[in-house]
Order: sequence, then structure tokens, then C-alpha cells
Amino acid sequence: MQQSPKKTNGCLWLFVFALFCFSGTLFAVLFLTINWVLAFIVSAIVSILLANKIAGKPTIGSLFKNVGFLFLLIIGIRFLLLFLIEFVTIPTTEETTFKVEEGVAKSIILEGIDSVSVYSSNRVWKDNYGNNYQGKLAVREKDFLRLHKHINSYKVTSSANFWGSLYDYIDRTDTPSLDLVMATFEEIHSRKNLNQMEFAEMVISCIQDIPYAFVFQEACLSAENYEESIRVILENCPECCIGHVKYGIQNPVSFLQNLKGDCDTRTVLIYAILKHFNYDVAILNSEFYRHSIIGLNLPAKGLYKTYYGKKYVVWETTAKYYTAGQLPYNFNDITHWNVVLTSK
Repeated sequence: MQQSPKKTNGCLWLFVFALFCFSGTLFAVLFLTINWVLAFIVSAIVSILLANKIAGKPTIGSLFKNVGFLFLLIIGIRFLLLFLIEFVTIPTTEETTFKVEEGVAKSIILEGIDSVSVYSSNRVWKDNYGNNYQGKLAVREKDFLRLHKHINSYKVTSSANFWGSLYDYIDRTDTPSLDLVMATFEEIHSRKNLNQMEFAEMVISCIQDIPYAFVFQEACLSAENYEESIRVILENCPECCIGHVKYGIQNPVSFLQNLKGDCDTRTVLIYAILKHFNYDVAILNSEFYRHSIIGLNLPAKGLYKTYYGKKYVVWETTAKYYTAGQLPYNFNDITHWNVVLTSK
């Protein structure tokens, strides 16, 4: 009489299953950008078949117990890793230290036979892959004096998409006066022979590298008057705040004149630059997070927002070390983000 296959619930089966399931889930999440729950389910099914072949079939009760135990273990490890990542990355999100040589200085340049006064900062930075860059971000003094208060005269045209309309107005008004900045990035592009993604990385990492500053519609108060996230920054850098700015956003020309910029001050500048270089770029806002980021319609892995059939890979702009498709852990629920402006 033929005996039925022997059932097992021993440690060998659990070890084999855990080995394949852990490695399969990790591979799918990191390299295939699959949701971790789906990755676990698929890996678990494949791992059960492999473990059965190698170590024999377990009892039904043992099967459910082992799979459930491993699922809970993975959840625990995931939350622990996310907590550690958040703890490590929070201090880098808003750097408030300027190098003296990278501050804004007033100087003179020649345009034809004319001497022109400019505000210029010599930026020295690395992108997120260690590539070194250097260039001057300059705006003419006459352009700054003409434009630095122009947002005050903005007339609201769309209550349904207020921020998108405002950003579009700022871009159209300021971009013609950013030609010196465009020339700097064009020179770097030609000298380094950058491809489309490398150029975007170079531009965004340049703006990420500028220390963070708050831009308030009301007056800047002392640090103790604010919530912890703001208070910590202002305690370390009391000058990292500019007040009495309409709608709490600086236009690009003003930002380049003083290098004090918060999230949407930066996103509008990056939007203007990349739009000038013919990128399909978007600005995304979140009322939930009270934050603004950039999106690019480029082939890249990571988080993205779909808008009218196009995938915009999201990009954090207020902190160094974030690449395309990455957001800080406390801002990364894509359902809270909405596209408010696109260049195409």
C-alpha cells in the first residue's frame, strides 16, 4: 500500500520559506517598484511551492501559522525601517547653513558695451550621484527692482485653481528676466554633455542645495511662537525667514536676489527653468501636507502622479539627497498630492 507524503511543520520548512519569501519581497519592492503587500503575496506563493519541494509539505495549520507569523514579522521590520529612515532623513530636509562664498553679492557684468549691475551667487554643489557642478545664478538689479513686488498686483482669475493660476502668472512674468540663469545651465549642459535626466538632476539638485528659509505672508516672529517643525529651524537660523510677502511665495527673480525660499518658491523657479528647456514639468501641491513639489513626465522609477494619462514622477525640492520618485516618508502618500500646473 502506497503511503501518503509525509507532512512536516519543522524548522527546516520555515527557514526555507522565510529565506525565499524575504528575498523575493525585497527584490520586488526595490527593483520592480511593486507595492510591498502584493510583493509579499506573490513571493509567499512561490516560496511555499519551493519550500514544499525542498523540505516537504507542512500541515495546513502549520502552513497558515508560519505564513501569518512571517507576514507580521515583515510588517514589523518594515515599520522599523521606515521609522529609522524618517529619523535619519528629517535633519537633512531643511539645511540652514550658507557657505560665505556662495552667498549673494552685487557685481558688474558687461553686456555689449554696457556695464550692468547684477545680484549673483556662485553656487557649488553635487548632484545626488556625486557629480560636481559650479555656476553663477545671476539676475539684473534693474529686473529685480522692476519685478520684486509684482505679485502684489496679481488679480485672481481662477478660484478653482488659485495656486496653479498664480504660479503660471509668476512664470510668465519672471522667466524672460531669467536669461542669465538659463545661460548658466545651458553652459553646464553643453560642457558636461548631459542627457535629459542628468540635466534635470543637475538643475533640481542645485536648487535643493540652497538652504531652506520660510516665506510668510505675515511678519516673521521669534521661534517660540511656532510649531516644533518651524521652531527648530528658526532657533538654529533666526534669519531663515522673510515676512510680509504676498501669498507667502517669492517670485524667482526675488528668490535669486536673496536666496530665501520655501517649497513653492523653489518649485516655481524649477518649473520655469525646466519649462524653458522644453520639459513636460508639473507643480504638485498638497493641502494635507502644506507642501509643494515638482513632477516630471520622464521614464524613471519611484512615486508618480497620473494626470490626464501622463505619469509625472515626483521630486522633492527643499532638501538634498532626494532623487526622482523619492519623497520624505512623512509626505509620501501620493493620494494627498494634486497637479496644479503643467507646462504641456
